[in-house]
Parts: sequence; structure tokens; C-alpha cells
Amino acid sequence: MLSHWRHQQFTAFRDKLPDVGVILFRGIVQNLLYGLLDSGWLAVILTALIFMAIHVQYFRKPVMLYNIAVPALTFGWIYMATSNIVAPFLVHLASNLGMTLLFKYRIIRFRR
Repeated sequence: MLSHWRHQQFTAFRDKLPDVGVILFRGIVQNLLYGLLDSGWLAVILTALIFMAIHVQYFRKPVMLYNIAVPALTFGWIYMATSNIVAPFLVHLASNLGMTLLFKYRIIRFRR
């Protein structure tokens, strides 16, 4: 029973990570950098680089690094263009849902 409860906690936490990432990187880091640098694009690029640095475990796999860099830049641009934290969150949610469905229905597959 305890093991099942811990699994539920982990799943709930894992499912909230995109929310936390959008709030932390777009709502806080990107805003702070924009305020310091007064350049939207520079803030987007630096925030994406910080996000990528946190995902250092993927540096050995160039395709995974690309899969981190492109969304990080895209979500940053969307936030900069809309000034609305909900916009990159919704795009992140849609992208996660789309990838889940592509894997679930075997439209794309992992290499074996």
C-alpha cells in the first residue's frame, strides 16, 4: 500500500514538472534576464541555454539536445510574443500530449 502511494506521489509530481518549468524558466528567469538586459531575444536565448545546461545528461545524444533546445527557444519566444504565461504552458501541454499520442499509437517508435 505504501509503495502504491509513493508511486502516485511521484506520478503527480512528474506530471507537474512542465508547469513548474514554465513558471520557473519563463515567469522568473526569462523575466529577470529581460529586466537586466532589456533585450527580449537575449533573455530568451540565455534562458534556453540555462535550461539546456540543467539537462546536461543529454549532451551525449545530439538528437536529445535538439529536442530540448528547440522547445526551450519556442516556449521562450511564445512567452515574449504574448506576455502571457498561459500561452507557453498550453503549447507545452499540447506538445506533450502530441508526443504521447504519437508513441502510444506507434506512429513513432524507439529504436531497439
